[in-house]
Amino acid sequence: MKPLQTERVYLRKLQEEDATETYAGWLNDPDINEFLETRHTEQNTETCRAFIKQCNADPASHLFGIFLLENDKHIGNGKLGALNPHHKTAQLSYFIGDKSEWRKGLAEEAQYALLSYGFNVLKLERIEGGIIELNLAALRVALKNGFSIDGFLRKHMEVNGRRVGCFWVGILKNELPER
Repeated sequence: MKPLQTERVYLRKLQEEDATETYAGWLNDPDINEFLETRHTEQNTETCRAFIKQCNADPASHLFGIFLLENDKHIGNGKLGALNPHHKTAQLSYFIGDKSEWRKGLAEEAQYALLSYGFNVLKLERIEGGIIELNLAALRVALKNGFSIDGFLRKHMEVNGRRVGCFWVGILKNELPER
């Protein structure tokens, strides 16, 4: 199996032509963007295209689309960003934008593919990220994939008009479970 393929999904480098109305719609949907930083700005195909172009030009960023193996349907995105080649670290983020694909375990598979790519292809030693305390589904996914909670940032950000905390999670190369 390739590092960016699981049982049901594969990830490939996102291209500017992937910036569709559907993709922009995900980023504007309050159910989908509730825990994404993009929720603060209205998105359209041009802003999505510019983001993809910016990420693809940045050697410290690896942006992927998440696609179903069965039909090549684009269902979300994942990124390893803030890559530090000296310390061999990066930050992971992802989302499943297609709500019809929620609660099927696809986020866990996509996250695992990103971790596998980070450790096996990019030769990272540590991958980390923040999870808003209200997003317990994302925390469960991270823990299933071997992340540990490294800390908790109290009242770290504002979500829906209230201050909330953020779990800081991390995983080391040798902690990635075998699949």
